[in-house]
Amino acid sequence: MERPISIAIETSCRRGGVALGAGEELVEAAGFQAQQRHAVQLVARLAELLSRHGLRAADLEEMYVSIGPGSFTGLRVGLSVARTLAQLVSRLRCVGVPTADAVAQNAAGLAFENLGVVMDAREGTVYAATFRRDQGAIVPAGTPRVLPPEQFAAQAPRPIILIGEGLAYCRIAGDGITLGDESLWLPSPEGLWRVGRRMARKGEFEDFHKLRPLYLRKPEAVRLWEKRRGEPREN
Repeated sequence: MERPISIAIETSCRRGGVALGAGEELVEAAGFQAQQRHAVQLVARLAELLSRHGLRAADLEEMYVSIGPGSFTGLRVGLSVARTLAQLVSRLRCVGVPTADAVAQNAAGLAFENLGVVMDAREGTVYAATFRRDQGAIVPAGTPRVLPPEQFAAQAPRPIILIGEGLAYCRIAGDGITLGDESLWLPSPEGLWRVGRRMARKGEFEDFHKLRPLYLRKPEAVRLWEKRRGEPREN
C-alpha cells in the first residue's frame, strides 16, 4: 500500500464508522449503528477493517478522529480508542477533525455558492458553520457560532444550502436558503477521512494527550452538580 496508511474514526452521532486510507486513496469505509458504538465494537470493526487488507495496528501512521460537536458518549468512546491506539503505536500521528467539517464533505457533489452545516446545540440554539469552495476543496468560511436559528437565518450569506442534523430540530427558512437532502445531514467516515487527510497534509497534527472533544455544553451530570451547589465545577 502507498504511504501513509491512515484510519478515520467517526463516533459523533447515531451513525458511526471507520475508514482506511493509503496515501491519497480512500481504501474502504465501514459503518455501524449507535447501539454498537461501545469501545469493544469499535475496536472489533477497526481490527476487521485492517485484517481485510492484511494490515496490523502497528502499520498505521496517521489517525483522524471526530472531535464533535456530537454525542457525549460517542465522542468519549472514539477519543478513548484513538488515545489508546496512539499509545500502543508510537509513530501514529493524530488529527482531531471538527465534525461539521466532515458533514460539509457530503455536499461535494452539489453546486453551491455558500454552504451551511447546522447542528443542534439544545436550549433553542444551533451550532452553525459556513463553508465555501477553494480550488475544489470545501473549506470553512469564518468561525462556527452557537446562536438561535432565526438569528443564523437572518445573518447567513445568500444564496446558501443548509445541511446537518440540527435541521431536524428547528426551522430555518428565508429567501436564498435551500435545505439539502436529509441523506446529507450526518457525518460519514469517508468525509471524516477526507478532511483528516487534508489537515494532515498541512501538518495539523496533535499530541494524543491533547485530543479533546468539542462540547457545546457541559455534561448533564456536571450541570446538575453545579445547580445543586450553585457554583461551577472544576474539570
